[in-house]
Amino acid sequence: MTEQQRNRLNTIIEDGYQFDLGEYISKGASLFQKSAGNFIGFAFLAGMILSVASFIPIIGSILTNLVLSPALFVGGYLAAHKLNNKEPLEFGTFFKGFDHVGQLALAALVTNLILFATFIPLLAVWYMYGATDWLYDIFSNPVMAGEPPSFPVWSFLLTLPAIYLSIAYAWSYLFIAFYGMDFWEAMESSRKIISKKWGIFFLFLLILGLMAALGFLFFFVGALVTFPILICANYAAFAEVTELLAEQEDDLVEHLID
Repeated sequence: MTEQQRNRLNTIIEDGYQFDLGEYISKGASLFQKSAGNFIGFAFLAGMILSVASFIPIIGSILTNLVLSPALFVGGYLAAHKLNNKEPLEFGTFFKGFDHVGQLALAALVTNLILFATFIPLLAVWYMYGATDWLYDIFSNPVMAGEPPSFPVWSFLLTLPAIYLSIAYAWSYLFIAFYGMDFWEAMESSRKIISKKWGIFFLFLLILGLMAALGFLFFFVGALVTFPILICANYAAFAEVTELLAEQEDDLVEHLID
């Protein structure tokens, strides 16, 4: 990351920014349309890779959550960046996320550990009320789980830290890929910037998540469209908020002046 980029991000963190939810979703759809065939092919192939990996005993879930999913998401972001920068898109770009796999895996691992830690108070309360045994039965044998035990409704408030952080860390992978940050700096940069507009960002991700869910309802075929649009829209928001193309535009202006 250049000093100019660092100063720009610090200014954004200190002064805040505008967040146009509708514009980013529209921009995401526009970026998708510029290379719909490539994005659909990528979504299909990524889905196949993740499905096959998930069936690998023992290490399948670890491989999927810490390596494959982060790298494939970043590949989609890199492809959207190419199109946004008016550069030709080659299909291999979708797999360039594996160039950053070390830091991406660390970001995924640390994020998951932090989120798990935030659930400990909730699990402690539920354990006191016998809810953990019921949850275990739900996952192991749903038919025989029986009626859920009574536990305090207020205990759900203990999920708020996890909800906050899961949203706040949403741009960690993007900072690793586009700004060359290590995993912790990327996580903190994401948290600090998103926290400025956390509410609207939560709504943004909720809408994107609902779009993706609707895609899966249509025999998974719709997901081949909605999943890439989700990636492109998230990239569009990131690029706009962090002024990702600003340095390139500044260099172009200086070149024209010279």
